[in-house]
Amino acid sequence: MKIIRRPKATLVGAPGAALTIGNFDGVHVGHQALLRQVSATALQKGLTPTVVTLAPHPREWFNPQFKLPRINTLRDRLLAMQACGIEQVCILPFSQSVAQLSPQAFASNILADQLQARHIWVGDDFRFGAGRTGHFDLLQVLGKTLNFEVHHIPQVTLHNQRVSSSQIREALSQGNLKGASQLLGRPLSYTGRVVYGKQLGRTLGFPTLNLRFSGRASALTGILAVWVHGLEARALPAVASLGVRPTVEESEEIKLEVYVPNWSGNAYGKCVAVEVAHH
Repeated sequence: MKIIRRPKATLVGAPGAALTIGNFDGVHVGHQALLRQVSATALQKGLTPTVVTLAPHPREWFNPQFKLPRINTLRDRLLAMQACGIEQVCILPFSQSVAQLSPQAFASNILADQLQARHIWVGDDFRFGAGRTGHFDLLQVLGKTLNFEVHHIPQVTLHNQRVSSSQIREALSQGNLKGASQLLGRPLSYTGRVVYGKQLGRTLGFPTLNLRFSGRASALTGILAVWVHGLEARALPAVASLGVRPTVEESEEIKLEVYVPNWSGNAYGKCVAVEVAHH
């Protein structure tokens, strides 16, 4: 998968992109249906299946005190997108200059010129451009002159309810992993490389694997029963702590610490997946 952080001359040798725009936190079953549709159209038209996402999240940029409770990490989102056939992700840096772009300038400069969009999927509630003045109908009109087609994202429902990231965050905040997993279409997991921590657990006789959490807040926090993939050929049962550590440090950084009973070895630098089984 190609990761782009500065979308200039990104599609050298390709005729253009079939793309969708959004945060895609969790990459739930609704997102998956959309991404597969984007990928199928790209394959049919000879385009590059692409996702455009913003970092930081606009709500966090406009209100620095707000912390969006993330369902999973950026690494996990990228892996889930790749599994749906997405070959290219543009992580567009959200800044003052981007926030001030008019809808016409955003569509022309970013979507048409830099990403060479040919087919775009957005919801009918999609807003873009300065002051969120751009909307679905306007994007369709702009597409006629900028050489791209705009498609409506179909809704995906489960148990007669629209699947959304907000639903999953609510389920996780209540420790409802079964409900969250149904909406995700898979067990919740966190993937990352094991990094050095303060090694306080080691001094107490409980050495932990430490993974960085790429977000300012987590939708799920607490003590978790988990399966760890990547240390051995089989998944290992373990216990994990996810959240801040007020008894240890004043930092508000989210930490994922995993203790694997009866396992010893050098895990630093290894990429592991921590699958959550119970809260």
